[in-house]
Amino acid sequence: MQHRRVFKVGSIFGALLILLLDAATPLGFTHGDLYLLSIILAALSGNRRFLIAMTLASIVFIIAGSFISSAGLPFAYWASNRTISILEICLIAGLCAYIMRRIHGLRDDINALAVSRQTLQNLIPTPDDPLAPFQHPQQFQLFADAIPQIIWTATSDGRIDYINRALDQFTGQSRETLIAGQLLSTLIHPDDLSQLRARWLDAVQHKDSYDLECRVRRHDGAWRWHLLQGAPVRDGDGNIVKWSGSAIDIHDIRVYAERFEHVTKATVDAISDWDIQADQIWWNQGVTNLFGYSREEMMAKPSSWTERLHPEDREQALATIYQTLNSGRERHHYQYRFVRKDGSIAIVQEHGFVIRDKEGVAIRLIAGMTDITQKRQLEEQLSHAQRLQTVGELTGGVAHDFNNLLTVIQGNAELLKEDSTLNADQQPLVDMINDASQRAADLVQRLLAFARKQPLTPKATDIASLIRDIQPLVRQAVPERITINLITEPELPMVTIDPPQFESAVLNLCLNARDAMPGQGKLLLEVGHCELDSDNTELHAEARAGHYVTISVSDTGTGMSADVQARAFDPFFTTKTYGQGSGLGLSMAYGFIRQSGGHVSLYSEPDNGTTVRMYLPVGSDPTTLSGLSSRQDHLSGNDVVLGTGKVLLVEDEPLVRHYAEKQFKALGFETLSAANGSDALTLMQQTDHVDLLFTDVMMGDGMNGPELAKAAKKLQPDLHVLFTSGYTRNAMLRQGRLQPDTHLLSKPWRRDDLLEKLKAMQQDSAGS
Repeated sequence: MQHRRVFKVGSIFGALLILLLDAATPLGFTHGDLYLLSIILAALSGNRRFLIAMTLASIVFIIAGSFISSAGLPFAYWASNRTISILEICLIAGLCAYIMRRIHGLRDDINALAVSRQTLQNLIPTPDDPLAPFQHPQQFQLFADAIPQIIWTATSDGRIDYINRALDQFTGQSRETLIAGQLLSTLIHPDDLSQLRARWLDAVQHKDSYDLECRVRRHDGAWRWHLLQGAPVRDGDGNIVKWSGSAIDIHDIRVYAERFEHVTKATVDAISDWDIQADQIWWNQGVTNLFGYSREEMMAKPSSWTERLHPEDREQALATIYQTLNSGRERHHYQYRFVRKDGSIAIVQEHGFVIRDKEGVAIRLIAGMTDITQKRQLEEQLSHAQRLQTVGELTGGVAHDFNNLLTVIQGNAELLKEDSTLNADQQPLVDMINDASQRAADLVQRLLAFARKQPLTPKATDIASLIRDIQPLVRQAVPERITINLITEPELPMVTIDPPQFESAVLNLCLNARDAMPGQGKLLLEVGHCELDSDNTELHAEARAGHYVTISVSDTGTGMSADVQARAFDPFFTTKTYGQGSGLGLSMAYGFIRQSGGHVSLYSEPDNGTTVRMYLPVGSDPTTLSGLSSRQDHLSGNDVVLGTGKVLLVEDEPLVRHYAEKQFKALGFETLSAANGSDALTLMQQTDHVDLLFTDVMMGDGMNGPELAKAAKKLQPDLHVLFTSGYTRNAMLRQGRLQPDTHLLSKPWRRDDLLEKLKAMQQDSAGS
């Protein structure tokens, strides 16, 4: 205060001194600017009223000086000079007043912050004073009531002694009522009460903090989820002197989280959420269902997705993503190949959505992966069938015109042969024309068979008898180094086909099998029947649900690669050397079966032989269905009691594995599934007991079905084993892949086939 008084006195005396100096000098000298020193001294005093008074006094002194000074310079000069001085004084005084006002406001803020800091210091517990917040109850209550979350404290033995205003407002009851009453029993949902009490007693007993989600009743009766948290307050010696905690309303967050979880479970896609800035990624359960990876291993790092891209597609996929992120676009969609956990390749269609901040920088990427492998396979099958149909139509048209030409050639050749004027040298030429034209006619018939335009004379036929009739013809065409076996089921239904054309188709398949076995081998002909449902037909574009008689031709030859299988039914396609085959054997059989209303499946593995299975639809005549009907009645009997126990499914083809899971679950079994033998053994070690091992015979991970069964029985000697394969049972036995006492379910199979096989296993087990 003393220094402010000095500035005031200095300002006053300075102004008076300047006025005396002005009176002692002639008019015209710029004494007015000297008053600025007095104004600055007044401002330094810190008193705005004194500053205003000295500003007015300085203006009065400047005007008064005009009257008390002696004559000097002209009026215009000294008048303008003094007017400018008055304006300068007003401007400087106003600026000083504004600065003083800002300084006073800043000083008030500093004082307020100091008070708040002192209040917070009083409310912050220290090791030396853990009860500091509770020693200033008014300050603590003001602070706690300002928080929107529920705050509570309790004594060392767990009795609630304080709750803040938030709980009053939430429950609609006064604090006194809540503290005095049974707080938990009146506010906590009955289903959560026992768990909360147990956690609270456990925390008190172990003197530790706790957190728990439970439902709390609001004043309108609604139950809302809260996150309850509590922690002990300890003194310097570690003794609990108080408890404090909070309850945060998480109802909306929980509802939205559950809704989001339900939505992600409802979709069959694998959905990801990549936080680009934090470089973290989230996956839904779809990534496990589609590709076999757990959510944890996929969420470990964003590069987990990148590492599983097909190597040939990785660069293009990453380029597409970063082009979308950097170009300002919001969406992208593209296709790529993705490696499943079992090593198989999935074709994926991805749709992505980019979230950007206000500056347009990408901060998140939401993407959905749709497995279109099966769709692509069906599209390829359909495209292949359409190509064959197009080629067939073209071939049929060409063959029709070619038949006309052959008629002319053969007719004229016959006339020439009857011509008596031909000499001995010309006769062989005519014979050559006849032979060549006949071979051409046979070729045309094969082309017509493939094109499904050959004339057929269908009639009800017993396939088993027909196969037995042509067996001698097959034996003549196949060398003795190859053994031939024929197996037929009893009471087969009749089918409506053209018998001669069917014989030709079977013979062509046998000749192909012969050529695939350059050394010793085994040729197996099997006749049976089956029923295909919608689940089976999903895997084959040309198949239709219904009853079929099946004819299988299996060999132990060289087999086919995937590329060869894709073109096996194409006309004129052959892997034989030039001149050893026309490439029409399989295509002719394919055309005939399709023309007869059936379809053909091909199962082959390199160096493991081939099975071609023809499906001929059973006619609608009741007499032709007697055998199948009796079988259906047998399977539908009440004596079949199945559907208990745990089944371990092992199949390296995902589509077939999922189909098997669905069928076993439909029968009431609990299922475990694995894509290879090593995963299956791991599952067995982690499971208490497995009742049945259902495994494919041939798998591509180095361990086949019999090897897996042997290792599994070491872990569980009483384990039952059922094998499955695209080869028939008899073909597998003759190739030495299975023992005679094993059970095999041949693909394709349906639920009735599975029931029949399981019943047979039950009977065998009961008999033993």
